[in-house]
Amino acid sequence: MMPGPGIEKTASLRFGVMCSGPAFQRWQADALNQLAARGHQLVLLIVNPEKAPELSRLKKFLNRRWSVFLFTFLENRFFKPDARKISDMERELAGVGVIRCRVDKKGYSEYFSENDIKAIGEFRLDFILRFGFNIIRGDILTAARYGVWSFHHDDELCYRGGPAGFWEIFNGDPVSGAVMQRLTHKLDGGIILKKGYLKTMNHSYRGNLEQLLSVTSSWPALVADTIASQPAAGYTVSDTAAPVYKLPGNLVMARFLLKLLLNRIRFYKTDLFCAEDWNIAVIGRPIQKVAMEAGNLKEADISWLPAHPRNIYLADPSGFLENGKLHILAEEYNYAAQKACVSEIRLPARAGALPPVRVIDSDRHLSYPYVIEHGGEVYCLPESYQSGSITLYRRDPSTGKFAAVKTLVENAKAVDPTLFFYNGYWWLFYTTRQYSNSHLFISYATELEGEYKPHGSNPVKIDVRSARPAGTPFIHNDILFRPAQDCSVTYGGRVVINRVTKLTVRDFAEEVSSTVEPLPGTAYGKGLHTLSGVGDVTLVDGKRYVFNLRFFMNQLKQKLAKTDRGNV
Repeated sequence: MMPGPGIEKTASLRFGVMCSGPAFQRWQADALNQLAARGHQLVLLIVNPEKAPELSRLKKFLNRRWSVFLFTFLENRFFKPDARKISDMERELAGVGVIRCRVDKKGYSEYFSENDIKAIGEFRLDFILRFGFNIIRGDILTAARYGVWSFHHDDELCYRGGPAGFWEIFNGDPVSGAVMQRLTHKLDGGIILKKGYLKTMNHSYRGNLEQLLSVTSSWPALVADTIASQPAAGYTVSDTAAPVYKLPGNLVMARFLLKLLLNRIRFYKTDLFCAEDWNIAVIGRPIQKVAMEAGNLKEADISWLPAHPRNIYLADPSGFLENGKLHILAEEYNYAAQKACVSEIRLPARAGALPPVRVIDSDRHLSYPYVIEHGGEVYCLPESYQSGSITLYRRDPSTGKFAAVKTLVENAKAVDPTLFFYNGYWWLFYTTRQYSNSHLFISYATELEGEYKPHGSNPVKIDVRSARPAGTPFIHNDILFRPAQDCSVTYGGRVVINRVTKLTVRDFAEEVSSTVEPLPGTAYGKGLHTLSGVGDVTLVDGKRYVFNLRFFMNQLKQKLAKTDRGNV
């Protein structure tokens, strides 16, 4: 397996795979292909030769676990995602070494023989991927330089055992976690190599499992790249004390199916009848005060813009001051046209003032017009994922229009790009269209219009609760804070304020400091997803739900045509 065309080669690691043969689940095959594309070498298959004995129909009937029959039946017939379909990789694996290992079983644990471990050691492996066997313990855990890597498709701090992605739906958890660990002797309590959180797809168990498996297929290559370039990279050990879950019994499954039905009804009701209607408000406090003391906000502090036409909404505010006037750039979305443009509103404005003025000419959907002021110029960095690039615009003060000056990042369907200067670098934060609410990417440059390079740990964060940018980063008490969206319950549910604890070209870390909830006691109190500072005021947006015939017809057409909406 050789690196693919157009892929930048990293330092190469040698690895082995625990498996039952050359047939892999599709997500596992994707993981192996991505490792090969990055130049890492699969040199050994560690094969479990044991096969289930052939039983007569009578013995199969008598041996069936009837207490969990409903789950096992539905899992095989209706719940199996595409990611678990089988891919035969015999041709791709030609020439890879094979060792067949029979294990010694002690309770639920499996131990490798001394001779097999010695034979594995002769391949000088950097790591072993566990795609086979069961709970392994003993010297096999240290047979490779960086140990045995294994997946647990749940948040190990809440759910050990299994089945993957099931109990989050049953318990109503808004997020589903996944972790890739270097195994230790503690069940699901190893060294965390990669971890992430996705929004629970609570109306579809098959869909929830599909997204967990598909997203994590890229993790071995990402971690291998990091270790190859930073052998001393630090990782934490999970301190889980979570209960160990097992397969659900038939009564639990009956309750689960009822939950799925009710969740699906709610999902389609929202998707068809609840159009989002956003508006913009001005708060007479600086962003630090709003972010850190959101609980002290009163209705009197909040000034909403005048109502807009029925098929139009305004969102994603950002702004600048000129001659004592506040200029607000915003996404102006039109349900009839099914796209948005960047418009400007000037304050102070009188009731009945002219509608927002379009300031960037484009035939493509434009939103999130993030404002940057630098060198006496006003710039705008709008979201334009349809163009496949991130483009910087500069304002002409004589016309008030913005014109493109530089494409900062090519080949990126970026969502909500946010650009700021900190510690000698311009930092560009964004998510991507495929995983718009969960996967955070960073690029950086030494000049505003310079060459932007990808961060060494991209995606630096996978967390639907606090990844997607949500406005202006700011300094408070010499600490960098970053607003981000929490989309775990609903898109644009609230804004989370992250305290950035590490930001270099190789490392990134942040932790939640506070939250800003939807504005209380207002007509737009169902969501909030932007927090932008402009001088001594803060711009925010708020959401409500309305019935919109244009929205309903568009959604209905998509569902009848089974159109993929492009988000996981």
